Amino acid sequence: MTFVGKVAVVTGAASGIGRATALGLGQQGARVALFDLNVEGLTETAAQLQQVGAESQSYGLDITKQEQVNQTVDQVVQRWGALHIMVNAAGINQAGPTSYGPGIEVSEADWDRMMDVNLMGTVHCARAAAQHMRPLRRGRIVNVASVAGAVPRMNMASYCVSKAAVRMFTKCLALELAAFSITVNAVAPGPTQTPMLGSAAGDTDPQALERMIAGNPDIYRLGVPLGKLGQPEDVASAIQYLASDEAHHLTGVILNVDGMAQLT
Repeated sequence: MTFVGKVAVVTGAASGIGRATALGLGQQGARVALFDLNVEGLTETAAQLQQVGAESQSYGLDITKQEQVNQTVDQVVQRWGALHIMVNAAGINQAGPTSYGPGIEVSEADWDRMMDVNLMGTVHCARAAAQHMRPLRRGRIVNVASVAGAVPRMNMASYCVSKAAVRMFTKCLALELAAFSITVNAVAPGPTQTPMLGSAAGDTDPQALERMIAGNPDIYRLGVPLGKLGQPEDVASAIQYLASDEAHHLTGVILNVDGMAQLT
């Protein structure tokens, strides 16, 4: 695969899957716009891209604000002339103090925050990208969903629902944009070694991670048959394929990158 001549936006680029995706695209020739609220993390990602000779530009913004997203995507297009790839990797698994608990006990504010970031942030960025892709009749949109959007998790209702919504939004948008030769797909990671992992496991204790892999009904119900956590680069590789020219006939696909966690 090569991304020479391509312009990509990656949200959540300050860490984890977003950073790994930005690095992978940059190493293969893409010019990469880095989106995140965490400006310090963006600086580190940009430095790593510079080390491999990749061109990037950092943008600190809040993806829950449609106008901010529109203006920033416009800046990317003004800078580099086009937008070919949008990767929506930004997300949260804890919106507030009640996020981990029975769904009916999660506060209204925490429900709203989870949906604002995970679902509406994805919608905002996809909407802004499509405005530039449709006239060109080409483009790749790749969303980051989760296996938790397909199989329920104990005390993670708001997160599971937000990621289930991302999965269905991906399929609906793929259908709507097919006439413009724009593909829309998603990856669904399982347990992955990212900064968010500790809070999802309940803590950062190594034993908690072992229980996650084996299966823990009290915290993280599903195990991982492959017997190991995924790495951000595992998910990034799948994203890169879906964003590539080679994937031109794939759209509306939810690609599990989970060590078979979804099927246990």
